[in-house]
Amino acid sequence: MQKRVGLYGGSFDPVHNGHLAAARESIKTAQLDEVWFVPAYISPFKRDYVQTSAEHRIA
Repeated sequence: MQKRVGLYGGSFDPVHNGHLAAARESIKTAQLDEVWFVPAYISPFKRDYVQTSAEHRIA
């Protein structure tokens, strides 16, 4: 049987409890096995923002 995986894109800078709650709710409502976070390199909505390094955001 194949896994049902949801993809969750965003800047996740930083990842916070709201992101985690949304992922958990997606698992429940869409009957997913996993949710994979897909960090965007640069957020188009945070232009004048000092971004956390990619290494720290995916840790």
